[in-house]
Amino acid sequence: MPVHRLFLFGALAALLWFGSPGLTEDLREEALKGWDLTAAEAAELERGLAANPEDLNARAQLLGYYFRHHRTDPSRKAGHVLWFIRNAPEAEVLEGPEGQIMPVLDPEGFAEAKQAWLEQIGNEPRNVIFLRHAASFFTVSDETLSAELLERAEDVEPTSAEWARELGHIHWREARQFPEGWDTGLAERALADFERAHALSDASGRGPLLPELGMAAFVVGDLDKARMYAEAMLADSPDDWNRGNRVHYGNLVLGRIALADGDLRGAGQYLLAAGRTPGSPQLNSFGPDMALARDLLERGETQTVLRYLALCLEFWEMGQDSLKNWIALIEGGRTPDFGRHLRF
Repeated sequence: MPVHRLFLFGALAALLWFGSPGLTEDLREEALKGWDLTAAEAAELERGLAANPEDLNARAQLLGYYFRHHRTDPSRKAGHVLWFIRNAPEAEVLEGPEGQIMPVLDPEGFAEAKQAWLEQIGNEPRNVIFLRHAASFFTVSDETLSAELLERAEDVEPTSAEWARELGHIHWREARQFPEGWDTGLAERALADFERAHALSDASGRGPLLPELGMAAFVVGDLDKARMYAEAMLADSPDDWNRGNRVHYGNLVLGRIALADGDLRGAGQYLLAAGRTPGSPQLNSFGPDMALARDLLERGETQTVLRYLALCLEFWEMGQDSLKNWIALIEGGRTPDFGRHLRF
C-alpha cells in the first residue's frame, strides 16, 4: 500500500477511530482516486466541471486531490465542499475528511460552509443524513456543535447505536487534556455513550467498542468494569481488522489494573503481550499506547519496556524513527516524552 494511502487511512481513523458507515461508497472511492491525481489532471477535471458542474465523480476526485495538497489552494477546495453542501448534502463523500474545511487554513471558506450546513439543517431538522454529514464536518473544528448535531440525530433515531458511538468518540477526545491529564467528567460521559452504543449494537458492532469501553472505565476508576471489558476483548478476538486493537488494548488495560494492584511482574507481562499485537489500521498509523510503558519505566522496568518497543517495531512501520529514538533515550538513562502516545 502506498505511504500516502496508509496516511489517509490514519487520517480517517483519527477522525472516527473505529470507522463510520458510508465511508466506502462510490464517491468515497472517487475521493481516494483524487489522491493520485497530478496537477495537470486536476486542472483538466476543473475545466470539465465548467462545462458539466453536475459531475459528482469529478468533484469528489478533486476533493481528494485538494485534501492531499491541502495548502495548494484551500479556497478552491472550499468551493467544491460548498457545492456539495448546497447541491448534494446527502453525498457520502461529505462524511470523510475531504469534506471538511479547516478554519485555520481557510477561515472564510469555513464560515461560509458552516452557514450552508446550518441552513440545510434548518430546512430539514430531522434529516439524519444531513445531521450525520454536518456533524462530521464539525468533528475537528467545532466539537461542541458536532455533539449537538449528533444529539439531535439521536432524538430522531433513539434506537440507533451510531449516534451514541460518535458522541462517545467526541467526549473521549475532549476528556484527554494534554498535558494536564484527564477530565473525568467527560470520560464518564464518554463511557456512558459507549455503553449505550454497545447495548444498541449487534454482535459485529459491539466488538469495536470494547477498547474504548475498557480504557474509559479504567480512567473513571471503575476497575471491575475495566477488567470485564478487557477480558471480553481477549476472550473473543476474531481475525478481522479490529483484532490487533483488541489484543493491544485488552492487555494494556489488564496491565494497568495489575500495576494499580501492585503486581509489577504481571503488568510487565501484559505490556509484552500488548506488543505482540498483529497490528491494525490505527496502530499501524498512529502507533502503540505508551502509558503502561511509561509507568513501568518510572518503576525501573527498563528491560521490559525496551522489549516492548522492539515488539512495536514489527507493526508500526510509520513510527520506526520514533521508536528507535525512544530506545536510544532509554538506553541512555533518559525518559522519552511520549506525548500523545499516552492515550489512557
